[in-house]
Amino acid sequence: MPKQITNNKIQYALDEHIPLQPLRISEGWCMDYNNGLYEIDVDPELLHPDDYWHIFKEDMLTLTHSRRDRLIDIGFYPEGDLEDGNYGLVLHEGDHAGRVIAKLYTRNRTQLVATIEEWMQNVTDGKL
Repeated sequence: MPKQITNNKIQYALDEHIPLQPLRISEGWCMDYNNGLYEIDVDPELLHPDDYWHIFKEDMLTLTHSRRDRLIDIGFYPEGDLEDGNYGLVLHEGDHAGRVIAKLYTRNRTQLVATIEEWMQNVTDGKL
């Protein structure tokens, strides 16, 4: 069972279940790859060090919108580096090799989620 620590943070032990990050998916999007975008902040206090690379990895989530020919790729770079790493969020035209339309690097999970949802809605609405 996770335990509560300072500042309303929840600490997870090795092999403890960490929930996936909920996302509001707008019309037309498909989840093509899901290797875990977890509902946990980038904070070494919250995880056992053996779990850093498992939770904060380069390949987390890929979303595509085939009608608009867009792909959103989410990962953590460098993988497992909670001291210096960041979430990387990239919106491509077509596939991973396509033109980069937008990108964001952040350590803030709340900002990451808000941007994912905003980009998805803007693509659905034909704005991106």
